[in-house]
Formats: sequence, structure tokens, C-alpha cells
Amino acid sequence: MANKQVNIIALSGKNHADYLTSRGAERTSMFFKRKNSIEFIKAGCLFRRIRSDKTVETAKILSVVSDSFSIPHVRYDLEFRKPFTSVDFCTGPRVLALATFIDMYKERVS
Repeated sequence: MANKQVNIIALSGKNHADYLTSRGAERTSMFFKRKNSIEFIKAGCLFRRIRSDKTVETAKILSVVSDSFSIPHVRYDLEFRKPFTSVDFCTGPRVLALATFIDMYKERVS
């Protein structure tokens, strides 16, 4: 059995999380804390936000990845649904730092 270096990363600020990672490794899930509750984020989870023009953005998590500086990032696809139109459109994979993603997409879709 090979020894694998594992780091514990602690995020600070409004949103923070502790999780185990290997540098640069892609994970399918992690826990994070938001306002006195611990949430679980994994590939396939959906999060939503409603913009000021009433456009609904739905983000589907593809993966959670740490960069070379051990900063966690979320890779996701985004679907836009504009009000009063029947056309929805999706964009390809996007990447945001975990803290920014949590601030932007506060509503979990079941």
C-alpha cells in the first residue's frame, strides 16, 4: 500500500470548510459550513440563484478540485432560464473558487 500525502485545508471567512485532500486531486464531494449548518457538496448536486432580471441560473456540480496552491474550486455546468421565454440554454464547464461559489449560489435544488 503506497503512502499518499494528505493535507487538511481550512478555509476561513464567512464560509469555511475543513476537508482532506491530496494536492491537485479531483474529488467528487466535500463538506462545507454555511450559517450554522454543514452542507454536503458532490458531483450532481444542483444549486440555484435568481438574478435581478428574474433569470434563474442553475449550477450542476461536476467536481471539486484543489489547484496547485490548495485552493478548492468547483467545476460546474450552468443552465439559464429567462422569464417569459420557452428557451433555456446551457453553457459548458465553468470554474469558481469554493467560497465564491457558495456566496453566489445559496439555494440548493433537490
